[in-house]
Amino acid sequence: MTIVLAAESGGGGGGSNNFLLPNGTIVVELLIFLLVLLVFARWIVPPLSKAMREREEMIRKQAEDREEAERRLREAEERFESALAEARSEAGKIRDEARADAQKLRDELRREADQEVDRVRREGEAELAGQRSRAVADLRSDVGGLAAQLAERVVGRPVVDDPRRDSTVERFLAELDAAPAGGRSGDAPTGGGS
Repeated sequence: MTIVLAAESGGGGGGSNNFLLPNGTIVVELLIFLLVLLVFARWIVPPLSKAMREREEMIRKQAEDREEAERRLREAEERFESALAEARSEAGKIRDEARADAQKLRDELRREADQEVDRVRREGEAELAGQRSRAVADLRSDVGGLAAQLAERVVGRPVVDDPRRDSTVERFLAELDAAPAGGRSGDAPTGGGS
């Protein structure tokens, strides 16, 4: 306290007054500053530095993760595009195969239908030929009998197994067989005279 009083009392005159150390407060302020600096350096800066390093590490890790995610996304898009192109190609192949199979099936069914038509036509022709031969045989017997009856009526006496009658009937029927089917009525042989 005496120093403070001496400094206050000697305010006017002496050269011993140092403006840098007025009352020695600068030394105390310097010591407090160093003490605060030491506290900051020891207990505040390390946790802050550690937190900042962790934050920087986390940001760096997030950037790497983002780059990795972008790379995976690009790869996934490429795989997707490749799979899509492959699926389109496969669908085209399947569609082409289905068309080819359908065409084969259509051709096979057409061939089977043609064969069936040919078979039915042949059977019909065979049946028609059989019916024609039966009809011709029936007609031969009927025409022969009718011709004999007609001759008996014209002649007025019974005609019994005359060889000329049989040959005339046979010739008439042969001419009928030789005539085209559905011929004109004027084309029919008369069978008279012999």
